[in-house]
Amino acid sequence: MTALALANLPQRIEARESLVVAMAHLSPFGLSEQWLLRDAGDRHWALIAQALGQTQAVFADADGRPVYAAFCATRLDLEQGPPDLGHRIEITSTLYAVSATRIGSCHVVSGGGRVLARLNMISTFVSHDASGSNRRIVRNAPQSAADLPPAPDVLVDFGDRARAVARGLRAQRLHMPALAQISPVPALDFNAVGLLYFPTFSRLAETAAPAAGALRTREVVYLGNIDPGESVSVHHACGGLEMCRGDGVTIAFVRTERATPG
Repeated sequence: MTALALANLPQRIEARESLVVAMAHLSPFGLSEQWLLRDAGDRHWALIAQALGQTQAVFADADGRPVYAAFCATRLDLEQGPPDLGHRIEITSTLYAVSATRIGSCHVVSGGGRVLARLNMISTFVSHDASGSNRRIVRNAPQSAADLPPAPDVLVDFGDRARAVARGLRAQRLHMPALAQISPVPALDFNAVGLLYFPTFSRLAETAAPAAGALRTREVVYLGNIDPGESVSVHHACGGLEMCRGDGVTIAFVRTERATPG
């Protein structure tokens, strides 16, 4: 490959960090899903900022209107055998272009010579419309664009599967009886821009259908949001859980797998 061709390749955006495992990083079963989602979400946004040549993960469109990197889908795979308190782990995060409008990241958590977790995340840029309601989120784009390498097959396939799930759920409005009706708490479950924070969807799934044993896989497709004060109904659907707001619109689909005991 010529020097000119190498110079024209998209920049690889990657970050590595080593940290010591403490209480905040663990649940009774191993790595904490809530910590890992929140931490990796920040890493995803920071990598996007780096790709755009920014020092902060604060985005705006050409008119100065705030733009958010909202998640379309996440998949977490946790390995059995948790790290111990005080042991060191390493997180490697890499950013890719999934499509013209979607950015993906892969996060690998390793420690003790083995992989402990893999987390794939896909986002798109959105803004509130003039109403300011979380029910009225619209596609938007930041004023500059990131030149990223194409996503690996595992991320592309996940994105395609998430799109297929979203299309299927948007095409129907028939729901099973609710397992639970949950009212998220504004001070705990919404993020700094007022949106229902994406890790909350996993927490709602666990609350509606708790199960014994360690989490193995959690796959979430995010389709919408709610305003503070609204409730979420959770229903069985298609081998997973469907989450709906008060008007019957589906806002998420969650599929969970548990580790086999022993």
